[in-house]
Amino acid sequence: MMAQSNMFTVADVLSQDELRKKLYQTFKDRGILDTLKTQLRNQLIHELMHPVLSGELQPRSISVEGSSLLIGASNSLVADHLQRCGYEYSLSVFFPESGLAKEKVFTMQDLLQLIKINPTSSLYKSLVSGSDKENQKAIKSVT
Repeated sequence: MMAQSNMFTVADVLSQDELRKKLYQTFKDRGILDTLKTQLRNQLIHELMHPVLSGELQPRSISVEGSSLLIGASNSLVADHLQRCGYEYSLSVFFPESGLAKEKVFTMQDLLQLIKINPTSSLYKSLVSGSDKENQKAIKSVT
C-alpha cells in the first residue's frame, strides 16, 4: 500500500502561472522582492559607475575642488524636485547615494544667489514665494 503523503490530486497541483503568482506574492509579502530589486539596482549602478573594472573604459578625471559647489547645487535641485513631487522613496534613496545631507541642501535663495539672480527682480520674488508656498504645504501635511 502506498503512503498517502506522497499522493497528489489534480486539485493540489498548481499551474505554472498560479505557482508564479503565488511565489511572487510570497516574496513580496516577506520583503524578499524588495531586497532583490535593491540588490539588482545596486549592482546595476555599480556596473554603470565602474566600467573600468571590466576594462571597457578609462576613468574620467573630475576636479573635486572646482565641482563640489556645482555638485552640491545640482544635488540640491534634484532633492528639491523629488520633495516637491512627493517622491519620498526616491528621495530616501537619493540622499545616501548622493552623499547629500538633509541639513546641507541649498535653499531656493541660495541657488538663486549662486546663479546671480537679482533679489529685487520679479523672477527672484516669484521663485522664492513659490518655494515658500511649497514649504508651507509640506509643513502642514507633516503636522
